[in-house]
Amino acid sequence: MRSTQLQVRIGIPVTGGRLVAAAKERGFPVLFSANAFARTYSKGHEREGDFRSFRRPDPQQLAGLDVALDSAGFVAAVRYGEYRWSVSDYLDLVESGEWTWWASMDLCCEPAIAADRPLRLLRIAGTARKLAECRDEAARRGAPAPMPVLQGWSAAEYALCADWLPLTEWPALVGIGSVCRRALHGPDGLLSILDSVDRILPPHVRLHLFGVKSAALSLLANHPRVASVDSMAWDFQARAARRTGRDIEFRVGHMERWAKKQFRVAQAMPGTTGVQSMLFDPCVFNGFTDLESLALEALTLRHADLLMSGDIEYLDAVSQVAQDGATVIALLRQRGLTDATLAAFDELIFGLAEETEELLSRQRSPW
Repeated sequence: MRSTQLQVRIGIPVTGGRLVAAAKERGFPVLFSANAFARTYSKGHEREGDFRSFRRPDPQQLAGLDVALDSAGFVAAVRYGEYRWSVSDYLDLVESGEWTWWASMDLCCEPAIAADRPLRLLRIAGTARKLAECRDEAARRGAPAPMPVLQGWSAAEYALCADWLPLTEWPALVGIGSVCRRALHGPDGLLSILDSVDRILPPHVRLHLFGVKSAALSLLANHPRVASVDSMAWDFQARAARRTGRDIEFRVGHMERWAKKQFRVAQAMPGTTGVQSMLFDPCVFNGFTDLESLALEALTLRHADLLMSGDIEYLDAVSQVAQDGATVIALLRQRGLTDATLAAFDELIFGLAEETEELLSRQRSPW
């Protein structure tokens, strides 16, 4: 029978020193963000502040520590709009450490980052493409394969992401992203997301939930799919408790108290600056009809195919869909859905007319 005991990983914002040593001494499993290892060009350099390379983890400090690596997709989206480093750069970091697992690069879908469905579809497609690139680069280097990450906001979008990921066989552990700021209940709540992916994934697959709130642990601890969660809430709470004068003893003590509390909860149960968060703001377009929303989705799906096949980069796809989407809306409002409109759609991107008609046909079908 599969064990259902939940593992809680402690997020640590630094890559060494007494915080890491304290976690190691206490046997806490740890999650590091790739961003913590990032080095930038120094002040005065012509590329000041730009990503330079990753600092190699200290093997002595990490020896004997149960440590996992996150790609820092949320930080990338909030601060920079996209990753500052390439897949090859990221694999340099992966190869330099002994990780229990490392997460594929992914594109998160929180409303603050992707507030409308077209942008989320592109980010889901980008997540699929990043997984393909990470897997290919890992195989080329002889490194372990990454942990795939499912992205989306609605339950149906997570299911779509599972369908789009380039996997023929599912590994034992899969990540669930964009859950840190999510409610537990409701149609887009965490429990609905888990129910959706539970129906899709093979029985052997278990889940790691990124950044789950402490309040959710009591409900998740007995979920047969959930293997682990992570959180840096202890550090935020330490900052809130003492705005200044947070010496290392205070931080270590706060980390230990917080971690022990989470472990007790988990074991008590039986067994954005400059970020484009919306491609098509309804206020700007004075709302959308069902047909217009459908056409925008068809346009996005065409670019998602190009993104997943590697024919276009994520930021280029976002720019092109935003530009062509305005044209699609204008054509529909001027002409309606006519043969001439559909011909104009195909001038924007090949196959858009057929994609639109197919989505419209599905919408009209009683089945």
